[in-house]
Amino acid sequence: MQKENFYTREKLVRKKVTTKKVHKIYLLIAVLGGLLISVAMPLFNEPDGQYHFAVSSAMVGLNTDISKYGEKEIASGMEGQKDFYRKGTFVEQYLLTKATLYPIKDSPRDLGLDNKFSYNYIGHIIPAVGIWLGYHLYPSMGMMIIVARIFSMLFYSLIMYFIIRHLKFGQLLFATVSLSPVIMNTFSSLSYDALGMVTVAGSVALMINMIAMKRVKLSDVLLMFLLLVLSLLGCKPNLWVVNILFPITGIITAIMPRQIKQESLYTRRNKEKANILIKHKWLFLIGLILIFVLVGSYLTGDRGGLLEVLTRLVFTQSFRFYPVSSPGDFVNLLVSPYPTYNYMPTILIAIWGILVLVALLSDESYHKSILLSWATSLVIALGIFATYYGFLGYGMLQGFALRMTIQGVQWRYFTPLLLLLPLVFSNQKFKTKVVNRNAVLIFMAITAIVSNFLLVFNTLWGMIMV
Repeated sequence: MQKENFYTREKLVRKKVTTKKVHKIYLLIAVLGGLLISVAMPLFNEPDGQYHFAVSSAMVGLNTDISKYGEKEIASGMEGQKDFYRKGTFVEQYLLTKATLYPIKDSPRDLGLDNKFSYNYIGHIIPAVGIWLGYHLYPSMGMMIIVARIFSMLFYSLIMYFIIRHLKFGQLLFATVSLSPVIMNTFSSLSYDALGMVTVAGSVALMINMIAMKRVKLSDVLLMFLLLVLSLLGCKPNLWVVNILFPITGIITAIMPRQIKQESLYTRRNKEKANILIKHKWLFLIGLILIFVLVGSYLTGDRGGLLEVLTRLVFTQSFRFYPVSSPGDFVNLLVSPYPTYNYMPTILIAIWGILVLVALLSDESYHKSILLSWATSLVIALGIFATYYGFLGYGMLQGFALRMTIQGVQWRYFTPLLLLLPLVFSNQKFKTKVVNRNAVLIFMAITAIVSNFLLVFNTLWGMIMV
């Protein structure tokens, strides 16, 4: 008995020590790696980079003529910078050449700034502040973008630091996803996706802490409401589905203590009767399928119907209609924020997949709710489906390929949904656990450092040599 208590105490001490380390290691790697990405990466390091810069600069009255820097239009990509890298004139061209400003009414592209209550506007507020700071340090496009990157990176990294610090479980998974090259590059850019990431992180963290503490406080309800509003205003629509879990988590949390206190009073038969979900699981499943068919049929009525949309989704995942040499989708989930330019090794997909799995399995079990695990899984699936639904009308391919695929979806849109996984894997039904959390922490740190260094090095190497 004493030996068992000793091992139990030792396990708790190891867990406590690891918990104290995670947020500190995250912040150290996030800031140092973020500074490297912010300063060394080519300009417009995120997809639609020219657009994000145009919106952010316009918000503070610094509409910049990017054609002066060799950019023909407000589009996307880093192709226009290659000649300046190869000639060694990048600093002179982008950092020392002063910007030419023009009125916003003369913008060659609609920037969508009329709606102040949208993710396009709210998500660009932090980069806009950085643009303003950079311009007043030195009025060049390169200085504006680099300072804005650093400002955004510090702002969002600190938010994630405090979220991870106060998490009751799931710390390693949150740190792992946040240190991935996709999120590190997002934080060190002018993209509105950074706000979506921290908003989802805050929402999931609140749910996690309610489950761990087994109670819902008034402050939790108020914070839930604020995060709901921020989500609807500052996140892309596919991330709104995370809010579905708020009432489910609240109800499950509210009945948890009662179930624990009364557990000894129930016989086995009464327990089974009390668990409605288990007893009527097939009824619940049929009900969910019926809801999916009805709602799906309504939403896809003008897109050919539910069957055609599902067929297109299956074809999209089972056959590649564009050239094999094009970058794959999965590399865009965690490894490569802009695959066309990053040239990241595909083996990193497997490494990051393993890292996510062991990070999930290193946590303790905090609940027995099958409803919570299934509901969370369905929300993740719904978030993916909602993204593909939004791209049903988009496409550049022709003929059969256009009719049978869903084009334009990037897997980085799903990266914030990975933060929901601790709610699934913290179920006591998952018996397999990784005991040595310190080893997982070291694995995470090494993988993050190497991957983010490769992101910068490979991108720059590609700009010069490819």
